[in-house]
Amino acid sequence: MKSERTEWGSRLGFIMAAVGMAIGTGNIWRFPRIVGNNGGGTFVLAYIIANLVWTIPLIMTEMAIGKKTRLGTIGSFKKFVGEKNTWQGGWICFVCAAITFYYVIVLGWSLRYLTFALQGTFTTKVDTELVWNTFTSNPVEGVLFQVIALILVGYVLIKGVNKGLEKAGKIMIPVLFISLLSAAIWALTKEGAILGLKYLFVPNFKDLLKPGIWLNAFTQAAWSSGAGWGMMLTYANYMKENEDIAVNTFMISFGDALGAMISAMAVLPTVFALSASEGAALDALASGNTGLTFIYLTKLFAQTKGGLIISSLFFLALSLAALTSLLPQMEVLIKNIMDFGIARKRAVILMLGICFICGLPSVISMDFFDNQDWVWGIGLLICGIFYTLSVYKYGIDKFRTELINPTSDIKVGKWYNYVLKIYPIIVTTIIAWWMIQAAKWSENWLSPFSTNNPGTVIIQCLGTMIIFYFANSKLNSLLDFKSGVVEVNYQDSFDRERI
Repeated sequence: MKSERTEWGSRLGFIMAAVGMAIGTGNIWRFPRIVGNNGGGTFVLAYIIANLVWTIPLIMTEMAIGKKTRLGTIGSFKKFVGEKNTWQGGWICFVCAAITFYYVIVLGWSLRYLTFALQGTFTTKVDTELVWNTFTSNPVEGVLFQVIALILVGYVLIKGVNKGLEKAGKIMIPVLFISLLSAAIWALTKEGAILGLKYLFVPNFKDLLKPGIWLNAFTQAAWSSGAGWGMMLTYANYMKENEDIAVNTFMISFGDALGAMISAMAVLPTVFALSASEGAALDALASGNTGLTFIYLTKLFAQTKGGLIISSLFFLALSLAALTSLLPQMEVLIKNIMDFGIARKRAVILMLGICFICGLPSVISMDFFDNQDWVWGIGLLICGIFYTLSVYKYGIDKFRTELINPTSDIKVGKWYNYVLKIYPIIVTTIIAWWMIQAAKWSENWLSPFSTNNPGTVIIQCLGTMIIFYFANSKLNSLLDFKSGVVEVNYQDSFDRERI
């Protein structure tokens, strides 16, 4: 006998959790670094375009597929697209896993900086860049906070949707927005901060001819919003039948973009205000330092009245932001494991162990961390192509009118059809354009051991894709063998799964 399936307790709970997924360290830690290293206002313009032509329709697509199939990415592609394409769902799951392995490290950084703040480490006499470099070059300390981060994630996930994800989202998102707004206001009170705003919002239109800016804009849009990861597909498993896909998508996308811009307004003006000159600030941004947010906001807090309290609240919010992003990432992986017939609690424990082992290289080497961040950011764009092809097979207009519009207050028009048709062309053009330019810049552009050149992307993405392609029949057989359990795992509540 099947029990009633688990659902979100309320629409607010779903939106808060989904916004919590989208607004995370991708906005607070990653966005300021990427926008600073890619021309400021020029990048923001490209980022807005990327959100309009891809993020919004992709989130809608994921939600509709997840709501229809009630399965993870692997099972969804088998059920929705066909057995020959099951491997594509497996590869999407792997991309999400590859990002999760190093994303756990970011939560560890946030937790460590929370302890720094509580200890009163950040004063005007402290070299915050030295603090960052010392911490990230200490693997023992890095592993310790990686383990703490995984324990926190595991605890919330075992609680399930209503007791874990939904409750966490309702608490964390208001705290996060208040902290971000406060940090932005404090930053803008500093002398020289206006130069940061000018850099952030005034584009240089000539830079739009640089393929790297467009590639980074699309990867950042996918990275921070969660589009293409399988997270929205997985969250939609627990949607009510009458849940509004279109309205939820626009609210999530707007919340994500707003969080990114507020974060940039906090970090970039701080870089300009606390640098010796405008040139020094531009050099700091051009370096693409992974620790940009950590280094400069701690400098800001040290010079702010009540800095101990302010920094503690900020890094608490940053930790919560990282956690709210990690929860759905892990949920994607766990849901796929559950579709193979493994109980939820065991699936959580298994994924925690895998994340620990596979995340160790990123703890030990910042170069490896940066490489993974670059490679799988581009991998997300390929995930988007797979989702697009699945809708092609179903029929774009049929998909829009049958799976998105029936329960949506805002009816999605033909623009959805147009952007899905042109997206593969856009992504292929941008990547090819970037590769051609990269080949001109460097003789070693095909080297697989470089941090961020085309060669390392080709080897890792294409290599794993080939593995999943040849494992297609195995994935199908695993789902077939456990087909009776797949239904039970979804229909049973999370509490019943804890066996």
